Amino acid sequence: MARTTKQLSGGGKDKLLRALVATEAHISADAAARLGDTLCSAIADVRVRREAWEPVRNTTAPANGNSTSPPPLVPVDVAAPAPAAAPFDPFAFSALAVLTKKGFAELSARLATISSATDLHTLATAQHLTVEASLTELAALRAAIVKATEQRLAERRAAAS
Repeated sequence: MARTTKQLSGGGKDKLLRALVATEAHISADAAARLGDTLCSAIADVRVRREAWEPVRNTTAPANGNSTSPPPLVPVDVAAPAPAAAPFDPFAFSALAVLTKKGFAELSARLATISSATDLHTLATAQHLTVEASLTELAALRAAIVKATEQRLAERRAAAS
């Protein structure tokens, strides 16, 4: 059975680390050289997949050991993908806590920052606030969430007394 990884230390390790850093298109050559030097001095040895090591293995390293532009391992796409939008977090704030501590106006302001009916329904479901599923208008949905939060607060207070 063929081995799929290779243990590297010393010059081979340094050559690999510098080559990997150099493949990143968004890092300048000077920054890549500094980062490569830092990694080489901080890492004693690595275990690397052979498919990553083979393209680097047969290239020649500069005599001084400071490789600022080793050949790239893979073709680099210059156009970086746009960062994906962060998924909505229905627990970013507690509607009940905001209403209790800061009041109606603050809860309404926090809900106004949410611009999707789906996200408002997700918040209501996650925080156990009873809201009609048929509501799609944002203003009506926000008002229903505030009303459900007030109702939940009243129920908690009644249960505590």
